[in-house]
Amino acid sequence: MSARLDEIAVFIEVARRRSFVRAAEQLGASVSAVSRSVAALEARLGVRLLQRTTRSVGLTEAGGAYFRRCETLLSELEAAEAEASALGEQLQGRLRISAATGLGMTHLVPALPEFLALHPRLTLELNLSNRYVDLVEEQFDVAIRVGALGDSRLVARRLAPNRRLLAASSEYLARRAAPRHPRDLPAHPCLVLDVGDRPGHWQLYRRGTAVTVPVQGAMRSNHALALHDACRRGAGIALLPEFVLRADFSSGRLQRVLPAWASQEQGIYAIYPGYRFVPAKVTTFVNYFAARLQTLAPG
Repeated sequence: MSARLDEIAVFIEVARRRSFVRAAEQLGASVSAVSRSVAALEARLGVRLLQRTTRSVGLTEAGGAYFRRCETLLSELEAAEAEASALGEQLQGRLRISAATGLGMTHLVPALPEFLALHPRLTLELNLSNRYVDLVEEQFDVAIRVGALGDSRLVARRLAPNRRLLAASSEYLARRAAPRHPRDLPAHPCLVLDVGDRPGHWQLYRRGTAVTVPVQGAMRSNHALALHDACRRGAGIALLPEFVLRADFSSGRLQRVLPAWASQEQGIYAIYPGYRFVPAKVTTFVNYFAARLQTLAPG
């Protein structure tokens, strides 16, 4: 049984990396040993799993089906071993996190030093991007995302609510009369968060009433904090996540515009591969960050 598991583990590494050379480097083995292991597995199963060319390695139809099943089983086995060994011990190893840029900079990054101090044998790799990464293919342990979810292979845990609010600086509102209805927004220079399908059309809600308005972008960016800074400097009206704006509303640096209106509420989620046994490092991190986000809940 041990030899079979070793063959499967080698095959999975080759399939993930689409390369015998890179798989050998990752496993600390020779290329010939990796090749022999895959050949032995194919001989035992009586089917070709990999298509080999001089330039690349690909999965056959049978190889793709076998890879998906074996990857899940091996991951669950590794997670079960990690969970068992973590009981009564400090967390250790590497934790790869992907996070949305705005939320990452405003709430996740400030929380990480304390988390690392609590778990000094753990190392973190943080990738900040608004791109929806493929956790399985890109080998992330967990992603922190805002908004719609789509991948059924993943587990999603809702950590906190979120919505986007309209904001402007006192300087801007002294120059321009504040809009009285969303229909007035096209007459204002707006700061457009360039994410989603129709970033230049703002959909706002008030007690069940929805209005969609096209806005003129004085500035567009896929980075919420860039627009946040421009908004504080009086460049226009912004529709930004509440977690970006809350401190400025409290301090008076920014004022809410059309305070009865907001975007539809979305969630902040922790997303991770749907293994039966979630690694202890992932569970611990998600629980920690969920506690930090409780301040975002209304009231």
